[in-house]
Amino acid sequence: MTDDLIYQSVAVGTPLNEAVDVTLKGKELKMPEGLFFKDKDGTKRTDIRIKWWENPATMTYQQISVEKIDHLPDSAIDISTVSNSDYYEEAEKPVFFGHYWLKGQPGIYRSNICCLDYSVAKGGHLVAYRMDDEQALDYRKLIYV
Repeated sequence: MTDDLIYQSVAVGTPLNEAVDVTLKGKELKMPEGLFFKDKDGTKRTDIRIKWWENPATMTYQQISVEKIDHLPDSAIDISTVSNSDYYEEAEKPVFFGHYWLKGQPGIYRSNICCLDYSVAKGGHLVAYRMDDEQALDYRKLIYV
């Protein structure tokens, strides 16, 4: 890690900053004009965190949002507003992620997608997965308290 690398990582708009941002927060999508929601801290947000493992060309705004936001339209996503339509396909290796502050019962999103962040610091679950080299994740190996 050099000073230059650190400066690039925080300079908005640089490729390194965008890579760090997506890695830490996940992919986001601008909500249709005029729509917004308030996050857990009361900040007004016009972008939604999306399920980066789903094909945005086949989803609605409600379906692709990681968080349930009631007033999102149940209409097809305007694909021209998606800056990067790549998604993590089902044939890829299993991946675990966090930093999403999910609520409710932990689960596996897809046979190769699992979130381990269920807001333990705010009374949610502490989550782990017992991995044994399987390619398809098994809900019975999800452990949480």
